[in-house]
Amino acid sequence: MAPDRTVQSGITADELHECQRAKLAAQARNSTNIVLELDSETGETLDVWYWPVNDNGARVVPSDLAAYRKSHQFRGPHCLCAFIDDHNPNDPREAAIVMSKRGLRTGEYIACCALSKCGYVIFIEQTFNSCGLPVKRYSRRSPDEARPLDIVFVDGEGMSMEKLT
Repeated sequence: MAPDRTVQSGITADELHECQRAKLAAQARNSTNIVLELDSETGETLDVWYWPVNDNGARVVPSDLAAYRKSHQFRGPHCLCAFIDDHNPNDPREAAIVMSKRGLRTGEYIACCALSKCGYVIFIEQTFNSCGLPVKRYSRRSPDEARPLDIVFVDGEGMSMEKLT
């Protein structure tokens, strides 16, 4: 009979999974000239999220990302919830893009887990201003195409909800 690996290593599978999630969150948060998101194919690694550009090739400013999402085939970065929810890459969750209301970055736009669950936080306003940011021109939605639903952000502090438009 094989020895119990949990006893020998002193760490459970859940603890290992949590360590991996924390490592992914830190890697995404600490990236300065690139936005990283959960890879929607594997659900276990990070991938590059491409910042949208307008018809003139200029980057869409953070305050206009929600409107751009409605008019173009574009979505915000995926948070890490699919990683912690049994690695289901077929159910990626789009991060909320909100203005920070506390801390050193008060007044700056961030991308964060809409459920305040997985620890995904990206300082997108800082990233927006960096050199070498990977960009992409997304196709416009057709006039009769359904628009994506608004993302509801649940603040883990007071459980207040904000509807993002």
